[in-house]
Amino acid sequence: IVVDLGLYAAALLLAARLSEHLWSADHRSSEDVRFALLLLPAVPLIFGGQGLYRPENLLAGTREYAAVLRACTYTLVAAIIGGFALRTPVSREWLVVSWVLSTALIGLVRFAVRRIVYRLRRRGLFVRRVLLLGADAQAMVMAARLMRAATGVQVVGVLDDYLPVGAELAGGFRVLGTSARLEQIAERTGADEVVVVPQALPWESLQCLMAAGAAPGGLRMHLLAGFYDLLATGVQLSQANGVPMLTIRKVVLTPGEAAVKRAVDLLVASGLLVLLSPAVTLAVASLAIRGGAIIERSRVCGRDGRDFDLLTLASGVMTRSTLVRKLPSLVNVLRGQLSIVGPHPTPAGAAVRSSTGQLTTLRPGLTGLWRRSEDPAEQLLLDLYYVRGYSLWFDLQILFDRVRVRFRPVDGPERSRTLSGEPVRLVPARTRVEPVEQPATVSVSGDQGVM
Repeated sequence: IVVDLGLYAAALLLAARLSEHLWSADHRSSEDVRFALLLLPAVPLIFGGQGLYRPENLLAGTREYAAVLRACTYTLVAAIIGGFALRTPVSREWLVVSWVLSTALIGLVRFAVRRIVYRLRRRGLFVRRVLLLGADAQAMVMAARLMRAATGVQVVGVLDDYLPVGAELAGGFRVLGTSARLEQIAERTGADEVVVVPQALPWESLQCLMAAGAAPGGLRMHLLAGFYDLLATGVQLSQANGVPMLTIRKVVLTPGEAAVKRAVDLLVASGLLVLLSPAVTLAVASLAIRGGAIIERSRVCGRDGRDFDLLTLASGVMTRSTLVRKLPSLVNVLRGQLSIVGPHPTPAGAAVRSSTGQLTTLRPGLTGLWRRSEDPAEQLLLDLYYVRGYSLWFDLQILFDRVRVRFRPVDGPERSRTLSGEPVRLVPARTRVEPVEQPATVSVSGDQGVM
């Protein structure tokens, strides 16, 4: 970050001098320099947003250079917008020259660093120690390719559930143990990454590995491309020296995503409370006249396993609508205990399988994908899909679908068919989740939601 910031500052200053001497003799470069100082704080944010500081993009060749070009272009756009917003006269020549110089300088320095690191890798420095899970013919070919000096990867051993410990494989690799002993063997060998060959491992082992790879912290896990059962598990395509792999994304929001999601929660919750306050007032008055409890509290499991009381109105004549009953839950949203869209809340102390631990990385939601099914197992599957594929646009799509369902209720037979125990197809966020004809077996369980 410091190097990029220094190079960008040098490019801005050099561009100011060049534009003054080459195009406009009466133009004062001091104005451009002052504007450059205001622009510099935005540079690390823009560069970070383009993934230039992610480990998988560093030393990544053309992908890294393309990110540099995009980052410098977006910074140029930010400079133009900033000039209009601050009503500061900015030289067009300076903007163009600074864009060219910043792209060239940062790209050349990163290229030079890449060549230096490649040389150091041949001497055993900056090398990642990797364990290979699965020992079929494809795995051995990929292991030999990954072991090339320029990749910076050293395969320290192979784990396999079928071959005996100590078995020697092609390329001089040895079986160190089974996949169940991954953590112990990784600690012993000093490995910090894992490459999984899905078709060479039992289905049960894959489920355990996927849960471990998606959990925050721990080993970084890659899957060799071509395993179609993992398309809905939150993966991104990566490669090392031409070897395609799928990298499991950590089930955790970036600081920017968390801030945006929290802002949307506060905005929507505040708006709904103001808009529906007359309905809440009438319902509370009706319950008060009848006597008895007005607010019901349900103990549920929240983010990071912290329990809290979910607030709802007691059942009554004015609270037969589930929407009205759940309005006090907006207070939980304002407190930061609940989210508008998220996984379904589960009762505190309920037995939860290991795979559902991923769901506690997000706040439970008043609504979510789980609303599209009444079967607990399918709700859990939909929640996992939501967590692994989270985006702001995904949240907005779910909210839009809920509003559409509220104002355009589906007829009884069609609704019962859609929300019955039949499975649903998991598709990208830009499409709908529709029922499929063939039933699927799901081995996980969950609890029903609250809205």
